[in-house]
Amino acid sequence: MRPYCLAPLAALALGAAPLAAQTPGCPADTTQGGRICQAGADALTLFLPIEAALVGGGNPVPGSALALGKFGRFRISGRVGLVRVTIPDASFDGTSDTVPADKRLLVPMPRFDLDVGILSRKLPVGTAAVDLLGSAVVVPMGASSRYRLDENARRIGGLGLGLGFGLRAALSMGGKKPTVSLNVMKRDMPAIHFGDLSQGDLMSASTTLSAINARLLVGGKLGPLQLTGGGGIDLIKGKGRVTFEDPVTSTDSTITLDLSTSRINTLINVAFDVGPLTIWGEGGFLVGKAEAVVTTFQRMDPAGGQFYGGFGVALGL
Repeated sequence: MRPYCLAPLAALALGAAPLAAQTPGCPADTTQGGRICQAGADALTLFLPIEAALVGGGNPVPGSALALGKFGRFRISGRVGLVRVTIPDASFDGTSDTVPADKRLLVPMPRFDLDVGILSRKLPVGTAAVDLLGSAVVVPMGASSRYRLDENARRIGGLGLGLGFGLRAALSMGGKKPTVSLNVMKRDMPAIHFGDLSQGDLMSASTTLSAINARLLVGGKLGPLQLTGGGGIDLIKGKGRVTFEDPVTSTDSTITLDLSTSRINTLINVAFDVGPLTIWGEGGFLVGKAEAVVTTFQRMDPAGGQFYGGFGVALGL
């Protein structure tokens, strides 16, 4: 094969992989200010799917694949989601190509879920039911010394709120056969900030979160024990903002960026029914996806997967 015949194939091969490119608005990455700006933008790119897992978890009705169905029935759940997050060093000065890790934290995220029955119908293969789902994430405004909610966030008192709503459609086949459910949720979170220029950091980065979570779940009961597993996809967007100080000129600059990505989400739930109460735990995994980032972060893999977990209790009436 002649060399010029290989050119189209090489172009296709290069086009198949995401190419890292400098974020529009950031100075040239050969300058300290440019590296700081780019590090902030890339940190938001890597953080967004982790935040989505922390906010949404796996199962929108924790511990079960069932739907209530019957109008007037409802179920209230309280949960704490857990994800281990590496926080980049916001004092990074752009003199190297690698951003040191500040700290690796196990971040908790409290959430309350509401499941309300809408309708139920007997079918030859089982009982079909549809529920309306609601969700509220609550985070203290000064959640940590390393991250905080935007001061203009939707709130109740000193708690910032992220809200979600959706539907569950389930088919319970009865006997020893499983229950299958399709779940769709729309969620949002106000901006979360990392770094603070007023405290001596050279970079501050923040992003909002908007996510659509789709899940296909299969579950069954064995006495008081419930097992549920499945997976789906998270479609994730955010409005990012990076403010940075150029160490050479001592001037501050701000850029904004639109963030968008997706992740495959897999999960398993184990639950125990104790009368009207259900005690449950969840483990899940976000399948890795290569992100086109320029910056190298210590203890962070741009293409790596992410484990998450959660536990809580539910009351059904």
